[in-house]
Amino acid sequence: MNELKVRLARKHFERGRAFEVQDKLDEAVDCYRQAVSLSPDFAAPYFGLGRVEALLGQFGSALRALERARDFGPDPEVSEWLGYALGRLRLYDRALAAYQEAMDPDEPNVRVNAARMMLALGQWAEVDALLSGVDDPAALALLEGLPRYQEFQPPGTAPLSPPRDPLDEPRALRYVAGGTLVLGTLGDGGLALSGPGYLLLSMRHVAVTLRRLLRLIRERRWSFDAVAGSGPAHAPVALALSTLLEVPHATDVAPEARVLVASAVVHGPEESLALIRPWAKRSGKTLHFALGYVSEADATPDEPELVGHAGRCAVEWYRVESWSRMRIVETLFTRRPPDLADFDVGPPFVDPNSGRVAAAIVEAVQRNRSDPPSAQVLDWYRRHPQTRAFANEPVKPVDA
Repeated sequence: MNELKVRLARKHFERGRAFEVQDKLDEAVDCYRQAVSLSPDFAAPYFGLGRVEALLGQFGSALRALERARDFGPDPEVSEWLGYALGRLRLYDRALAAYQEAMDPDEPNVRVNAARMMLALGQWAEVDALLSGVDDPAALALLEGLPRYQEFQPPGTAPLSPPRDPLDEPRALRYVAGGTLVLGTLGDGGLALSGPGYLLLSMRHVAVTLRRLLRLIRERRWSFDAVAGSGPAHAPVALALSTLLEVPHATDVAPEARVLVASAVVHGPEESLALIRPWAKRSGKTLHFALGYVSEADATPDEPELVGHAGRCAVEWYRVESWSRMRIVETLFTRRPPDLADFDVGPPFVDPNSGRVAAAIVEAVQRNRSDPPSAQVLDWYRRHPQTRAFANEPVKPVDA
């Protein structure tokens, strides 16, 4: 009977692997669970179960399965996945120990993940020692960003209590991992990004972000030969910046021209690439700016170089997503706070008159001059001049 159970457990394990390869993760979990139930002394399905549950975000149960898999003996792969699960559970000291068990000189990815746990624990010198000499883009990015990571730890607290992975900070992820320069919008200083909520970028928000951009352009002494941007969503931003910077709004420029591609709200790196593709093939410099960036994924180098609000958002003149069309039902007159039942979704709204919208943007920029947090934003980039914007050229801030 025991032999039959072992054979059945192996069959379930093999089916689980097949489902996992096909990205049918729920089916894989069921098969792996049946395998460990039939044969608790069979190591492989515990590893498979923990691995897939981690991919599904079920980190507590993944941790239990991976710890059981490690009980069968040391295995670098198991230790690496164990480090991942522990890290996502913010058990950084244990995650670091697991990654150290999995350390392999030929696997820079493990070193990078171990370094992230050290960052969470405030072990700055250890990060430098671990990653020095590692020829890997992710390792180089962490080393370059080390001074900036330290600023996510409040002065006088070493390490943080409780510890925190700096890449849990949305702004750190956007700026350090993706190379995106985040300017923020009204009230947030661009230094502490909001969560998954929705923000309507009113003209006041737009004005604040554009004024920060204009100040940064002046400080960095960037110059442009043209501003580009078309369509009812993006053209108003391009037209407004053309007026504010006193450069032409163009659809065709010389190959060596320096072009500012201006966008309203960009949805993910694919749209960003599509917007700059017509300009990136030239020999001239291209910089992509967006008022907002909506992405559920991790930061990538394909994002706009400069972003105002990083999170769900829409502009007043182009509201087509369902969340941007939410409105309170006007017939409700109760004193209780509104909930989802008090909202409906209105029709899409697009203002096709780009010139009229651009004029309203310029007027808002000229009228809304108060922005105390902008000093904090600009000071951040004075201390840390690394940006992807015109990255091949030395940056010389304007003298104070």
